[in-house]
Amino acid sequence: MRISRVCFYLIAGIICLHMLGPAALAAEEATSWRGSWDEVMLWLNFAILAFVLIKFGRSPIIDFLRGRRKEVAREIRQVEDEKEKVTSKISETFKVLEDSEVRFADLRQKIVDQGQKRKEAIIEEARRQSQIMLEGAKRKVDNQILRAKETFKAELVDMAVAAATEKLPVHVTEADDQQFFENYLTEALRQ
Repeated sequence: MRISRVCFYLIAGIICLHMLGPAALAAEEATSWRGSWDEVMLWLNFAILAFVLIKFGRSPIIDFLRGRRKEVAREIRQVEDEKEKVTSKISETFKVLEDSEVRFADLRQKIVDQGQKRKEAIIEEARRQSQIMLEGAKRKVDNQILRAKETFKAELVDMAVAAATEKLPVHVTEADDQQFFENYLTEALRQ
């Protein structure tokens, strides 16, 4: 129906141009029968041309227009199919991007968690090492204090013995010496 309208408008346009053509191009008014004869012949030629075009050209023109319509429809379908493919690829890309962002967030959280665990392990190891070092230092200090005490006692005993060796012979009698000896023997036998 649309093709027949196009043909009708095409024919009507040709008729209008044909009818207005000679009058618009005429420089002077024709007063003889020759002008009428030319006008009739123009209309007759136009009618013959229109008849030939309608009779023999209608179906090829309609077939051409239908074929063109089918071609355009096919091209539109191809473009729509390509558009759909591109749209699906874009949606897949967005999905992959979204999945990548989720994986990136998960990976980042795992790395943060591992870092936190590693930090806690390092802190715990440092505490343990510092405790061991403090205990070692305490033992060294205790050992040095113990050695100093022993050294001090040994020196004190040596000084006491030296002082006693100097002063005792003057004050200790033979009876005191016998008494010390007996006490020593009594104590040694008890053990």
